[in-house]
Amino acid sequence: MDFLDRIKKYCEENHISEAHLAQEAGLSKGLIPKWKNKGFYPSYRSQKKLAACMNMTVEELMRQEPDDAVMSAAHGADLVRESAVRYIPLLTGTPGDGPVDPLMVKRYLPAFSETVEDPDRCYAMEMPDSSMLPEYCAGDIIIVMKCSEPASGDVVIADTPGEGPMCRKLIRKKDCIILQPYNRHYDAVCYRYEEMEELPVVFSGKVIGMIRNIKSSSDSVRE
Repeated sequence: MDFLDRIKKYCEENHISEAHLAQEAGLSKGLIPKWKNKGFYPSYRSQKKLAACMNMTVEELMRQEPDDAVMSAAHGADLVRESAVRYIPLLTGTPGDGPVDPLMVKRYLPAFSETVEDPDRCYAMEMPDSSMLPEYCAGDIIIVMKCSEPASGDVVIADTPGEGPMCRKLIRKKDCIILQPYNRHYDAVCYRYEEMEELPVVFSGKVIGMIRNIKSSSDSVRE
């Protein structure tokens, strides 16, 4: 079920047309047909108005839910149960150590409870560069658990002034930290602990999973 299915269901249950719903939400009558027929995606402003009109949150309206289905026995399948699925936001940036800004949410991704223990503390983002090859390719979607004090050896997302978000392996020394890339074409970055407070350097979390982008993986072989 997606947001268009929810709009359809809401209109049927309340015996109104989609044009009437759009009008009630303060939107153009032609917006919903445009989303349906031309594959356009609603802006966050439209999402917010529509969700409020339908007595939902934006997350409830926009999340993508796979239908329960019995997979083929040939693929060793099982029943996909929605109770085992939670949703984490795919962000256009990093939330730092604060709450997620709804304007940063690109879409929501399903996360199974067996692989993501605490989805409420997690978010996803696209790997910004090739610094962590061969483990992570640029364009891969990495799953991050919020953690302001990651341990030495964790692969972390660090926000630094002038550098932007970096995905690196964290190495803690007595007087500094080192953000170490896997790719030899990238340089390690070192910060003294007093520098981290002054700049500041903020940890947005540690990487706990990844969804491979096949195209990005093949493109990265040449790097």
